[in-house]
Amino acid sequence: MTLEEGLELIENYKKGLQKFMDLLPEQSVQLGPEMIKTLSMNSKNEIKNLEAIEKALKRQSKYESGLSE
Repeated sequence: MTLEEGLELIENYKKGLQKFMDLLPEQSVQLGPEMIKTLSMNSKNEIKNLEAIEKALKRQSKYESGLSE
């Protein structure tokens, strides 16, 4: 897998999580407010983790391209 493919995969996963979070309020009757809150917090944390991975991958790529110059 290339860096670009990995970053695209991460971006698609983040979009899926965001869509999931957008739809959570509609499920509040079935799931209850505590479950909605928990799922929202978990999804936000997952997005933050993915953003950190993205940053690290981009930073590593810049570092490696600097070495090859």
